Amino acid sequence: MKTKEKITVSLTKLMQEKKFETITVKEISEKAGIYRSTYYRNFESKEDIIKYKLSMIMDEYLETYDNQEENTKKQYFTIIFNIFQKYESFLKIIHQQKQSYLIQQVIHEYFQKLLLKNKTEQYDVYYHIGGIYNFLICWLENDMKETPEQLTEIAMEITKNKTPYLLR
Repeated sequence: MKTKEKITVSLTKLMQEKKFETITVKEISEKAGIYRSTYYRNFESKEDIIKYKLSMIMDEYLETYDNQEENTKKQYFTIIFNIFQKYESFLKIIHQQKQSYLIQQVIHEYFQKLLLKNKTEQYDVYYHIGGIYNFLICWLENDMKETPEQLTEIAMEITKNKTPYLLR
């Protein structure tokens, strides 16, 4: 296992045991079996660890999305909800630990890099990011009881007159 993955797994396990704000770099390093200097070569903060994992999730989403023969609105939603479901335990832990805001930051970074071309699009991208983020937060607060397919149908109904940004 790579060092960044070891650190990520260690932090995730520690978050299952104790409050995020009480977890120390020393504890993360010990659990990962690395020196603190190795930790600091890879991450500046605990939040950076979470953002790293969220970035891996977004990379997987975009790769899956890009590998579709035909991209439709339904596929767009189904893929993102399936990816979120795949990482359900991680997403639930960071939400329980009140670190969900990092999800919004990572989604924002990804969509901004991919999409921003002019001022009008900037507002549209922010609107879209808020929708995806808040949809996920609502799902997390409902203990992710709905299936990705059920969420896709809900999203399709809500957005029937709006095209997801990646489909443009």
